[in-house]
Amino acid sequence: MKVLLCAVFLIAGAGLAKADSTETITFNLGDLHPGSTLSATFDVPTSIGAGVTLDVTYSFSDPSDYAEGSLSGPTGGTLAGTVSVDPNTPISNYIVNFSVPVFYNPTGDSFDQENILSEDGLAQCASFPCTATGQFEDSLAFDNGVYTVAPAATATPEPGYGLLVSVLAAGVVFRKRAIQTA
Repeated sequence: MKVLLCAVFLIAGAGLAKADSTETITFNLGDLHPGSTLSATFDVPTSIGAGVTLDVTYSFSDPSDYAEGSLSGPTGGTLAGTVSVDPNTPISNYIVNFSVPVFYNPTGDSFDQENILSEDGLAQCASFPCTATGQFEDSLAFDNGVYTVAPAATATPEPGYGLLVSVLAAGVVFRKRAIQTA
């Protein structure tokens, strides 16, 4: 009986292990359209090791201002790109880099219609969850643009607490019945 109870607690405790950190990367595109942003959400695994590259789908806060159908991305016209998290040796933190597909701003002049974002100062995080800023540039439209890495807003409680409370309550009831029948 004790072995069964220990096994139940062990399984319930596994749900309390630290979960991945969900982060958002957001690019301020206000130079193209006031208030405009480009963002994606990604999960940083608890073990980064030598670094990770994560596939993401970017979205505009105002998609009607961009020619989304003319994007050149790896999935043919979507905002698919990547976010990478790599150890920053010898400094003990992580750098957050990105790959954004080319996108088009049809209302811009001939110099800022095609946008190719690249890093110009990477965001650095000591650990995750993280809030940090970095800089990006475009071949013609941007110089010292700002991107932000921040924890994603979530209403989901930490996994396992409901399960743990239920198992503990069941264990107490089970133990009382075992004592009463003995």
